[in-house]
Amino acid sequence: MLSKLLQIVALTTCLTPAWCKPTSELSFIPQPSTVFIVGPGTVLSVHLLDLPFVKQHYAVKYKTDGGELIEVWTPGKDVLVLEGMHGILTYSTHPEKILSFRVVEKSSQRSGQVVPAPLR
Repeated sequence: MLSKLLQIVALTTCLTPAWCKPTSELSFIPQPSTVFIVGPGTVLSVHLLDLPFVKQHYAVKYKTDGGELIEVWTPGKDVLVLEGMHGILTYSTHPEKILSFRVVEKSSQRSGQVVPAPLR
């Protein structure tokens, strides 16, 4: 009997009147998207993620010429990049997706010549 009374008291103290107040405010507040531009760099890998209860996504691993490794998940059936492409990647964090990929030419450090970016 005492344990039931303690449970009821604990439940009533957890419930606040604010939980049952009606409101006319929108519950969904759009979040601002942050855009990042990185590069130039090279796409290391592109993998299709077919996860349950989630739309298809691609996981794109990208390595900048400075050595920074970035992984971006982008939704959809088509992806703008292929493994081995060299360019500048623009992506957002909310929602996480690749916004654009601009192919640039990679300069060869040995000969000083400009070599076109490889496409596979």
